[in-house]
Amino acid sequence: MDCAPAALLPAQRYRLPDLLQDIRLLDLLELSGTTLQASRLLSMSQPTVSRRYRALARDFGLETNRRRLRGCCYGSTNTMRLLRLGCRTHRLEDGVARIGTDLLRQPLLDGLPWLLSSPPRFRAVASWLELVREGVLDGALISGLELDGAAELHIEDLELVPLGGLRLLLAALATGPMDPCADWPPVLVPHRGVAAGLQRALQQQGLVLRSAGNGCHHTAAWVQRLGGGELAMTMADLDAAEAWPPLRRIALPQPLLDPLWLALPADWREQAVLATTVEQLRSHPGLMVQEGLT
Repeated sequence: MDCAPAALLPAQRYRLPDLLQDIRLLDLLELSGTTLQASRLLSMSQPTVSRRYRALARDFGLETNRRRLRGCCYGSTNTMRLLRLGCRTHRLEDGVARIGTDLLRQPLLDGLPWLLSSPPRFRAVASWLELVREGVLDGALISGLELDGAAELHIEDLELVPLGGLRLLLAALATGPMDPCADWPPVLVPHRGVAAGLQRALQQQGLVLRSAGNGCHHTAAWVQRLGGGELAMTMADLDAAEAWPPLRRIALPQPLLDPLWLALPADWREQAVLATTVEQLRSHPGLMVQEGLT
């Protein structure tokens, strides 16, 4: 993929003003899901993150609801949304952006140096859209498999931009030679609340599925759940997958192409960093042009 255009700032050089640091802390809580993960991303102690969140919650009337299926689990208000949108404006004006996605599609974003780090997580489509609308994220890379089955999506103030199709396959730990006559192994998948479309597509191919549960978002967690090689997992057909521990790629019974969409603010064309991100993703060699994806 091409290098960052000169007008865009490498993400590691971006500096958020001190005035906005607490908003960043709140955003990373949302994106990582726990105070422990957020503390690692912020290089702070977990008690410090918890204390600062409690102060923010008190000052802005935020209410924690970790069971929410959409929106901000650590709370939001009209005032907080305006502050977050101010943070977004600062990021975009400096030529950096924060795009979110899950573990399967994260390799597509890794080669874009102007993107700020965002912990990959599996989420319901409605939750991705709310995080973009609230200003926590500047965009979200979303699976078309999940969009097809999603109901009552609210896309006001947003636009779903088509990117192309991502070929999916299976992978298992490379513990030994694969028996070409063996049946396909059971497939480990994200839980239905965030991956109903993927589960439906795999079941239609006659595969047996095993849920990875609600807390499986990182490479190490997936590899641990693969056990001794008796389970497989879904993987994008991308060269970046080679960075994982030794995995044996397995073709699906039938080819499976996942249409990808990028959820963006409605005014994304006016933001150079977002327009460049769309252009670069559409030209990614791992994505296939799909007719009718408009």
